[in-house]
Amino acid sequence: MSTEPKSPGPGGPSTPERRPELDDAPPVLGSWRNIYLFVLGTLALLVALFWALTRAYA
Repeated sequence: MSTEPKSPGPGGPSTPERRPELDDAPPVLGSWRNIYLFVLGTLALLVALFWALTRAYA
């Protein structure tokens, strides 16, 4: 029995290329954390707005 690791065949798993552009900061808001906080804040604002509209016109 051989203990050598098998090399991947065609279509098999391989080591992905390094893509440095994926490590760059996003072009707006400076970091992904800030973008996520902005999206969550916008969602909360919309939920509150729609809740208030529903209460006002119910």
